[in-house]
Amino acid sequence: MRIKNVTLVQLRTFLSLVRNESFTKAGQDLAVSPATVTSQIKQLEESLDAQLVFRTTRSVRLTDAGAVLARQATKILHLIEAIPERLGAVENLERGEVSVGIIGTAGYVMPKILAAYQDEHPGIHLDLMMGNRNTIWDAILEGKIDIGIMGTPPEDTNIESEVIGEHNLVFVAHPRHPLAKLEREITPKELIKHQLIAREVGSGTRLAMAAYFGALFHQTNRTPVVLDTNEGIKQAVIAGMGISMLSDATCQLELEQGLLKRLSVEGTPILRQWYAIRVAKMERNPAEISLLKFLIDQGC
Repeated sequence: MRIKNVTLVQLRTFLSLVRNESFTKAGQDLAVSPATVTSQIKQLEESLDAQLVFRTTRSVRLTDAGAVLARQATKILHLIEAIPERLGAVENLERGEVSVGIIGTAGYVMPKILAAYQDEHPGIHLDLMMGNRNTIWDAILEGKIDIGIMGTPPEDTNIESEVIGEHNLVFVAHPRHPLAKLEREITPKELIKHQLIAREVGSGTRLAMAAYFGALFHQTNRTPVVLDTNEGIKQAVIAGMGISMLSDATCQLELEQGLLKRLSVEGTPILRQWYAIRVAKMERNPAEISLLKFLIDQGC
């Protein structure tokens, strides 16, 4: 059965008839004539292609189809009547949902900030995903996430971005690594002679490391060890496998505990920024607008 042209007026008229069991009383309830009630019920039956009531001179009785419709119409009208309240809750940030994509480096600081936002707005659900720069970028363009947190985004006229924080890229090594014992700045040419541990292709940190070394990056005699997580790189450096470039946000604890040593390297630290990235010219729901403002105000 296909429903054609059923209106809310017809459903309200039908439910009034069910309550009052009389066309006359239903008309009084709705402040319309009995003929109007009769007309609305007839149109509803035609739209549904079903008889809804048995009519007698003294009473109105529901058919089986009418009993089913009475239950469903009650649910429908309750949902309709709840819309203003639900919309108000969205506008007042009592309800809502925002999907957020976070690059791995920002994953060390963003959860704390997002938790603070949820403390202020417990009715807002944050749907999180993590990945490298390419993964987050693709998710933004495909509309899978509302806000992406990443480093400098690729050029795209359909993207808008806001700076929400800063961090530094530094070189780290095991405290007993030969370079860790030097009391002077280390040059890129000296660094490149040692085993490098790098992030995978597509990572923002990998791009920054390659940009720092320039042509030297492809002239090393030792092929960089490639790992796809910051945690993996930290453990490899702690184990003495080599040196790496990491965000200071990812290894603060290890530096404080003496598990890693920050190297004094020429041209470092490299100041980097985190951005909140969104598709441009899109309608924003109140929760998304609120979260973006919170991220900007907090400053990572």
